[in-house]
Amino acid sequence: MPERRRRRARNQATRTRTRTPAPSPRLLVHDLIEHTPGVAEPEERGEPKEAPVRDPLKLLFLDLDGTLTDGVITFDERGDQRNFFIRDGLSLMWARDLGLLPVVISGRSSVAAELRMHDLELEYYFGIQDKVEAAERVMRRERASWKQCAMVGDDLPDVALMKKVGWPIAVLDAVPEVKAVAFTVTRARAGYGAVREVVERLLKHNGMWEQVLERYEAR
Repeated sequence: MPERRRRRARNQATRTRTRTPAPSPRLLVHDLIEHTPGVAEPEERGEPKEAPVRDPLKLLFLDLDGTLTDGVITFDERGDQRNFFIRDGLSLMWARDLGLLPVVISGRSSVAAELRMHDLELEYYFGIQDKVEAAERVMRRERASWKQCAMVGDDLPDVALMKKVGWPIAVLDAVPEVKAVAFTVTRARAGYGAVREVVERLLKHNGMWEQVLERYEAR
């Protein structure tokens, strides 16, 4: 082979060995998922645990501020105002109609919240300092045990009751002490669908979720 052709072959082989392939495009999680306020980032999400109780639940106790609402309270000359999430309210009506009685227990009194409770036809107790005692009164009336109760809370006044029930639940933005005693932490923040998430989970546990889907022809 002539010297010129040998040099050309060596140069071509060198270029082939040293050529770096172009990087392939990568899709990142944030390229695919648009973050929605009130919903946990993907790395905070986990597979749901098995239920901590076997029997169907009868009672669902809920805190008000920071659980059923986003925790913001405003005042004007007409009084206090709260923000409620429409899907939370709808899900509580499903629970009530399907044998899972929601009971709202709050340490604060609120005219605005009372109006919302009447709108949803929910049982509620406001201005309560001892949430355990209030819950026990309801349990005696309904002949329910602690294992047949769930509780959703977000702050320290909820801890004592959460320790009693069979299924303690914390909203995503609850304080660390509440999350520490909770069996389940929601993926959504309070006031952004946390309670809807809880109700769906509990109705599935009770074997009643299919009835909700059938009602709306969503199966």
